[in-house]
Amino acid sequence: MPHMGFEQTTKPDIDYTVAWIKQLHAGQTDHAGKPYANHPQRVAHNIRRVFPDCSDDVVMAALLHDVIEDCGITATDLKQKNYSPACIEIVSLVTKNPQDERDYQDVIDDLIASGNREAMMVKIADNMDNLHPERAKALDRIDPGKAEILGQRYRQSIEKLCHAIGINKDRVFGLIKAAPSAGHEIQEARL
Repeated sequence: MPHMGFEQTTKPDIDYTVAWIKQLHAGQTDHAGKPYANHPQRVAHNIRRVFPDCSDDVVMAALLHDVIEDCGITATDLKQKNYSPACIEIVSLVTKNPQDERDYQDVIDDLIASGNREAMMVKIADNMDNLHPERAKALDRIDPGKAEILGQRYRQSIEKLCHAIGINKDRVFGLIKAAPSAGHEIQEARL
């Protein structure tokens, strides 16, 4: 898999990170056959919708949240790219090891136990996109049983995470319902 400039000496910014995740997720698709790179961009957009004052490190972690799990990238690779230790920790905390057979809610409980508020914010934003009405309908057309199980999983996760960091879950669920079209261009919004 191609990697952009591992000799980088400056700290990456959001624009660089968007370009890099597009390269890393190139050719990957979601359950509905859409380009997968749109998902982390929407997750980053959700971070700004729910937590408008969050740092750029959190936004970059949202963009990178699936690269370890899905793209063969390691925490060491992120360090070599000069991502901050805080960003790398967030990405590592929201990454599920493929050999980890625990129930999803146990994984969420461990994330909560970590006490890392910013990682919990990223997971809320990730679950928000997974529950996006258009994405949920597309999965329901393909596999209604799986759509129901995943929908319940993500709703429970959001409830637990919102409670853990002290934000209003009803506001988060309202933002999901009011989300822009899943196919819209994220670049239009300020990440």
